[in-house]
Amino acid sequence: MADTEQQFDIVFRGDIVLGHQLDEVKARLAQLFKVDSDRVDALFCGRPVPLKRNLEAATAKKYQAVLTKAGADVSVVPAGSQSTPRAAPARGFSLAPVGANLLRVTERVQRAPVVVDTSNLSLSPSEGPLVTHAEIAAAEVAPVAVPELDVAPVGADVLNASERVAPAAVPVEIADWELSAVGEDLLKPEEHSAPLPLMVADLEADLAPVGSELGQIRDTRKPLNPDTSALSLAD
Repeated sequence: MADTEQQFDIVFRGDIVLGHQLDEVKARLAQLFKVDSDRVDALFCGRPVPLKRNLEAATAKKYQAVLTKAGADVSVVPAGSQSTPRAAPARGFSLAPVGANLLRVTERVQRAPVVVDTSNLSLSPSEGPLVTHAEIAAAEVAPVAVPELDVAPVGADVLNASERVAPAAVPVEIADWELSAVGEDLLKPEEHSAPLPLMVADLEADLAPVGSELGQIRDTRKPLNPDTSALSLAD
């Protein structure tokens, strides 16, 4: 028989692919094979269980890919093979008791204890600064140039006689000025300018009779006559 005609079985011994959760793998297998949870639990017995028999090589590889994606670690073996399809992976894992040290004595690294000098440490009160006055760095005083200034009394003139600038005298002729009476016209008759005549164009206009058209654009829209026969007033 040619190699291409050889038949294969899909065998499962209860191992799952690393990175998958057992409950999720069981749920996927129940969905793939359309069986209840009890029959799925029977597959995880630790003994080789054939899931599919007498498959061609290509078909067996497809089943293996689907089951591996679902999280089941299956093997493809020759059909009817009496030998154990694949030994269980020897991972060397075991469960340690709760609270046990997971490292052997020879695997433990002896570390020298670290000695910390706490003789100079103390607890500060719950209130107040955490540093003493001696630990506070003095702030540097920035040099400020202060001229020779004095404070003058309230109301005193802040300018000396030599600092004052005399304003330039502006000659004002007030010899011809006099006060007018209240309500009197401040301009003389000869100072009044004649008002400009109002230019009005001669218009040839007549009054149109009442109701006549004045040339506005007519409204050519037809009036709306909605059908209100089907309308009624609510009570």
